[in-house]
Amino acid sequence: MITHMNDVDKTVFPNGTRLILVPMTGVNSVATCVMVEAGSRYETPVINGVSHFLEHMVFKGTTKYPTTEDVNFIERLGGLQNAYTDMDITNYHNKLLATDWKEALELNKELALYPRLEEQYIDKERAVILEEMKRYNDELTAKVGEEFQRLMYEGTPLGMRVIGEEQALLNANAKTLQEYHDQMYTPDRIVVVLSGNMDAERMSEIKKHAEQWFAGIPQKSSESYQQVRDVQTKPALSVVTKKDAEQAHLTLGVRTFGRGSQDRFSWSVFNLLFGVSFTSRLFKEIREKRGLCYTVRSGSDNWDDVGYWSIYAGVATDKVAEAVGAIMEELKKAVGKGVTEEEVRVAKKRLLTMISFRAEDPEFMAEFYGQQELRHLPILTIAEYFKKIEEVTADGINSLIKKYIVEHTLNLAVVWNKPEDKKLIELLKI
Repeated sequence: MITHMNDVDKTVFPNGTRLILVPMTGVNSVATCVMVEAGSRYETPVINGVSHFLEHMVFKGTTKYPTTEDVNFIERLGGLQNAYTDMDITNYHNKLLATDWKEALELNKELALYPRLEEQYIDKERAVILEEMKRYNDELTAKVGEEFQRLMYEGTPLGMRVIGEEQALLNANAKTLQEYHDQMYTPDRIVVVLSGNMDAERMSEIKKHAEQWFAGIPQKSSESYQQVRDVQTKPALSVVTKKDAEQAHLTLGVRTFGRGSQDRFSWSVFNLLFGVSFTSRLFKEIREKRGLCYTVRSGSDNWDDVGYWSIYAGVATDKVAEAVGAIMEELKKAVGKGVTEEEVRVAKKRLLTMISFRAEDPEFMAEFYGQQELRHLPILTIAEYFKKIEEVTADGINSLIKKYIVEHTLNLAVVWNKPEDKKLIELLKI
């Protein structure tokens, strides 16, 4: 079955694997991805970190490319090759000259479907990941983000770290990784995406090879995730003490919506005007006017079932209460007075410009379309997304502010060199 969505071409193979082609004019490159619906929210505490561990291990060798040196041939072609794991996606991606698309896609296929997972490399790569874990523990911006995530979703897979916990990593072996791969890397969970310089002839070739490589994967039942429900009834605080921290890092946020919500378009405009870059309210008030921080920003994280909007700042340890109070004042102003038509006009222009710049990159376009498909969302083209943004109004944003910025879903995580200060939670009032 082939579905045409303006310039986006979608094919669904009989086994459930989906192929998305996004032809672009004016570029010489192609981005290739194999996205898999696998990540930490599909894990249990016993195997927490296995998705990320598996993503590392595939680069140690595959059936066709048995060594790391063999796997890394994309760099010898002048291209970029990498992978990442998140809570509900693992993505193997390359970018290189369009004439080399076949080599790139074949490597994606090998990494995702045919890793060797040899025991001889397990301990070595485990040590690498444990060092990566230490780095995250020392990067306090990452640490406070992880602590905020745990505070929001403790007791559920969404509250677990993508990188995992040390004991689970120490217990993992080749059998652990292979069983997880067999369970999660099933055809219905795989989206193949190519974006960039593709004429009709090249697209036809891509479809032929993609069918040959992906359509024959046997169908099997796969795991779904544990649904998360938001049941918070009062503000919450979590403090992590790091004795050697020279600065306090804080994340303050509220619960919002799942990623398919129609509210996401208006909220993205509000987020931009409130907490992104130099023209935002937070930058002007918290940094420029009050001089409380170097970095302050806001952003959203959303999954199929739940989501949140949060504000991050790095401040002097003795300024935490003042900074939290100042951020809360800005939230209260937003709730009480809303946003102006002029702010919305500027933010919409900024957002459309930012997306326009990114849309010139095949990697962004592959992510834009591939992630929509992987998440089972109706696929919006860039033009359709722009139309949604252009329809955003100040009145629409103001109604969402009152809907989502509410006291009982406020959460604050702080990483600093002091013990927990219960007085901080008293600041969380709208």
